[in-house]
Amino acid sequence: MCAIFGICEINKEKVKTALDIMLHRGADFQGVKNNSKATFGFNRLAIENINIKNQPFLKEDILIVFNGEIYNYKNLIYEYNLNVNTEIEVIYELWKRFGVDFVKKIDGMFAIAIFDKKLYLFRDEFGKKPLYFTRNGIFSSEIKAILPFLNKEINFDALAEYLAYNSSIAPNTIYKGIYKLPAGCFYDGEIKRWYDFERVENEEWRVENAKNELEKLLVNSIKKRLQGEVEIGSLLSGGVDSSLIASILSKFKKIKTFSIGYEGFSNYDERKYAKIVADYINSEHYEINYTKRDFFSHFENVLYQMDEPIADSSFFPANFLASKIPLKVVLSGEGSDELFLGYRRYEEFLGFFKAFIPNKKWLKKYLERYPEDIKEWEVFRRFFADEIVFRGINETFFQRQINKVLKVKAKEVDYKRFVKGWRSFDFTYFDLKVWLAEVLLMKLDKMFMAHTIEARSPFLDRDLVEFVFSLPENVRGTKKFLVKEVAKKYLPNEIIYRRKKGFAYPFLEWLKEENELRLIIDVNRKSKIFNEEYLKEIIKTGHKRYKQHLWTLYLFSRWYKKEFL
Repeated sequence: MCAIFGICEINKEKVKTALDIMLHRGADFQGVKNNSKATFGFNRLAIENINIKNQPFLKEDILIVFNGEIYNYKNLIYEYNLNVNTEIEVIYELWKRFGVDFVKKIDGMFAIAIFDKKLYLFRDEFGKKPLYFTRNGIFSSEIKAILPFLNKEINFDALAEYLAYNSSIAPNTIYKGIYKLPAGCFYDGEIKRWYDFERVENEEWRVENAKNELEKLLVNSIKKRLQGEVEIGSLLSGGVDSSLIASILSKFKKIKTFSIGYEGFSNYDERKYAKIVADYINSEHYEINYTKRDFFSHFENVLYQMDEPIADSSFFPANFLASKIPLKVVLSGEGSDELFLGYRRYEEFLGFFKAFIPNKKWLKKYLERYPEDIKEWEVFRRFFADEIVFRGINETFFQRQINKVLKVKAKEVDYKRFVKGWRSFDFTYFDLKVWLAEVLLMKLDKMFMAHTIEARSPFLDRDLVEFVFSLPENVRGTKKFLVKEVAKKYLPNEIIYRRKKGFAYPFLEWLKEENELRLIIDVNRKSKIFNEEYLKEIIKTGHKRYKQHLWTLYLFSRWYKKEFL
């Protein structure tokens, strides 16, 4: 929706300079206000109450600014008999009544800043809207607006997290001294949690009533996300998740849908499936072709919009797709795979719960005697050692590899904070916190807001996710069983039961064709961050066992070259 920025001093020029850096997030209106101790700024992408320009909001020396959408703000006006009309006014009134607990009343995606005698920051429970800050009172929607206020220095603990999980993990960022507020948390000088997902099983759920409840919750979630005075379209990959959302959305009105593909690489291109769905729901469909030239010509701009290295290759086609969409709001299918165990690898990890193997200690010793530098070896070592086996669907470098590749010392990556002991629901909790919050939702925000588009994700709705965490294991099932049951009402079987494909494209082929992987070694000889011999080993056998490792190293090298060389 917008960009927000603030500083705990009275300095409108500094704030305006920072806002100008983030004009891509909204150029419909720019506002700067200060109270007696702080100055806040706001760039607006007008979606709701288009003609009202009341941010930042200042009343009784309380200064407020927010980015996002509060889907239930009209209900809150009615419930608390508020004499107001806009989201920001609702936030002010609830703050006056409830203090920091106001955030528990609102339903939406948001990053909120309030200065009331001191600075308070709030972020939604999923982390859909980013919020970065420094300990000396600066906050921003994007890191790039904070960078002019400090000396750039790499946080090597965050780099270790990046190697493990494709991104730094909140509260870390790749830059020392810049923090990101974790999802579901607020900051008042310390980081505190206001919401977390809980597992409370309801044994009354059966497949039939759970299927009906999921449909109701998803339809209601999409209805919420129709809020606004602008046209809303839908991303459409041809997979069951985006197709189901587009189909439900099309029941309300004729819609525009958007897909991307790669000519000459039929094993990656899913546009034919998206076209089947578009014809089925009668949408106005747009197909975008993404080429090697597009990949390389926009690379630096994508890095700039990322803010810090995030090693999900789909950021690049997502950015290109966003540049071709003529709307302000689109819906997307993120979250379904994690909530309903859609990835094949989840089933592989589930097998460890059922496995009984005697002599595990002997097998552990055997494995350690004959180490292999592959993920499968590490997973079995954990199992035989009675350690936690699943550590995120996107785990790339495991700890032994991190220790091997880094020449500089970093803390061991802390995965245990995301483990609850909920069996398969640990997979979902872990990936909500790491894969979705730090990678996929950042892709939606950063790549689409780079082109002044707000992306909304209906599967990631608080009511829907709490419902999922209440399901018995056998009712939830695997391979998105419940989602497919709902989809039978909305989609043809050839879409529901087609083989799953990820959002993949031939980036590694393109890097090899252009001899780009040499950059990893070239940059490292200047940075001296990594062990060169291990880098050469990864590059040599990358296509066989290190594809994601290669991309993680290449992206970091491009980012480091841009920022430090």
